Amino acid sequence: MHWSERLADKIIEKNPNKEVYVCAGGASPSGSIHIGNFRDLAVPYFVALALKKKGKKVRFLFSFDDFDRLRKVPVNVSNVVDGFEKYIGMPYTFVPNPFGGQEQNYGEYFENEFKKAVEDMGIEVEFISQTKQYLSGRYASKVAYALERRKEIYDILMSFKSQEATEEGKNAYYPVEVYCSNCLKDSTIIDSYDEKTHLLSYHCKACGNQESVNVLEYFKIKLGWKIDWPMRWQEEGVDFEAGGIDHATPGGSYDVSSVIARDIFNIEPPTFQGYGWLGFQGVASMHSSSGINITPAAALKFYTPELIRWLFAKYDPEDAYNFYFDDTIIRHYSEFDKGLASYLSGEADEFTKSLFDLCLIERRTYQNETSFNTISSLAPIVNFNRDSLVKAIKALDLEWTPRADERFEKATYFIKTYQPEKIFHLLTEKNTEFADSLQEEEKEVVRKLYNYLKENETIKDKEVQQFIYDCVNNPNLTKKENMAVQQKYFKIFYNLLFGKDSGPRLYLFFAASDKSTYINLLDI
Repeated sequence: MHWSERLADKIIEKNPNKEVYVCAGGASPSGSIHIGNFRDLAVPYFVALALKKKGKKVRFLFSFDDFDRLRKVPVNVSNVVDGFEKYIGMPYTFVPNPFGGQEQNYGEYFENEFKKAVEDMGIEVEFISQTKQYLSGRYASKVAYALERRKEIYDILMSFKSQEATEEGKNAYYPVEVYCSNCLKDSTIIDSYDEKTHLLSYHCKACGNQESVNVLEYFKIKLGWKIDWPMRWQEEGVDFEAGGIDHATPGGSYDVSSVIARDIFNIEPPTFQGYGWLGFQGVASMHSSSGINITPAAALKFYTPELIRWLFAKYDPEDAYNFYFDDTIIRHYSEFDKGLASYLSGEADEFTKSLFDLCLIERRTYQNETSFNTISSLAPIVNFNRDSLVKAIKALDLEWTPRADERFEKATYFIKTYQPEKIFHLLTEKNTEFADSLQEEEKEVVRKLYNYLKENETIKDKEVQQFIYDCVNNPNLTKKENMAVQQKYFKIFYNLLFGKDSGPRLYLFFAASDKSTYINLLDI
C-alpha cells in the first residue's frame, strides 16, 4: 500500500462521516520557495488524491504565509537593490517587488514564481494569501478571542519550555504581533489591552508612533505562529497537514499547537505528517532567504513534470533524500521509464500502480518514451543539434517519440549546466604529435579502425562496438588484462579525436556522427 493511502485511511478512520475532507499545506514567500518546501505541497496533494480515489470529496488548500515579517534580505535581492534592509519588519506583501514586472509586491513575486511551477506540474490547488485573510477582517474575532485567552495560552506555551512561568511574564504576554499603522513594521510594544472595549494600545520603537486601536477594526495584527496555526485549522476545518520534521519532534510546533487547538479553540488537531529534509549534493544548504536554492521551476529545467511528481511520491515523507546533479538524474529517468512500462502494460505491482496513478498528469498522454540516457549520450555528440539527434536515434533503430523533444530540452540543460565535462569537441586538425608517439602495433590498430569506418557506408553502433573489441582484445590474456588493454586503446582513440584521455561512448559517437567530420583524424 502506498503511504498516501495509509494516511488517507487514517484520516477517514478519525472522522468517517465528514462530507468534505480538507488537506492543507503552506509556505512563507521569504524568497524563492525551494524544492525542499515542495513537500509542504506534495504530501497533502498526494493524500488528497488518495482520498478522492477512495470516493471522498476533498478540498486541497495551500496557504502563503505572506503576512509574516521580512526577516532578512536574500542574496539575490540585495544583489539587485541597495538598501532593501529598510523593509525588514514589514509583511512580505507590504514590501515592494525588487525585480519589477506585473507583481505588485515582494510576496506576490515569489508566490507567482511557485504557482507557475505548480501549474506546470499539473497540480490543482486552492491558493490562499494570509495577508488577504487578515486584512479582510476574517480573523479579527479570533484575534480578540486569543487576546482574551492570552494568559491560558501563555501557560500552555511555557509548559513546553525549560524556564519557569512567572506572573510578570504572564501579564506582559500577548499572543499577537502588531504592525505599526505609520511605518508598517512590527517593531511595536503592546502597552495594554482592554477586553471589554477591545482597545489595544501600543507604541512603535522604529518610528515612535503611539496609538490605541480596536482589534475588531484594525486588521494589521497577526497571531503568533503557534496560535495562528490552530486557529486556521479551526477556520478551514483542516483534516490533514504536513510539515518539516522539526515541527513533528516532541515538544515541537505541532505538539504545542495541538494543545492550543484543544484547550483554546476546542477542536481536535488534524492528522499531521512530518517530512524529512531534502539535501543537495554539491549545493549549499537551502534557505529561501539566502537566495541560494533550487526551486521547483529550476528542477523542471532538467526533470519532466511527472518525474518530479514521481520522485516526491516514491519516497515515504519521513525519508530524507538528496538531489544529485550527476548521472543520478539519468538513473531516475531509467527507473521512471521501467515503472511506466510495467504500468502501461498492466504488469505493475500494487505500489507501482499507485505511484503512477499519483505522478502521471491527466492532461498528458503516455507511452514508452525515447530513453533519456540515449538522448543525453547522443546530444553532445551531435553538438545538441535536434535534427542530427533525431537522425542518430533512428539510425540506432530507435523511435523518436512525441515527448522526446521535451526530454531533449531537459537533457541539453542538464548536460550544459551540470555536466559540461561531457561536451567534447573534435580536433580541427590531426594530433600528429600524439600519433607519432604511438608504437607501431598501436598505430596498426588505429589503421584497422580507420579502414573499417571508411569502408562501411553505414556505421551500426553494435557492429562497430564489436569490431573495436575484436581489434584490441587478446584471447591469450585474462579478462582483467584485456580491460587494461581496452582502456589503453580507448585513450589513444580519444586523444586522436578530441585531444583528451576521455570522451563519449565511441560506438555511439561513430554511429551518430557525420563520418566526414572525424575520419581524417584517424588517418595516421
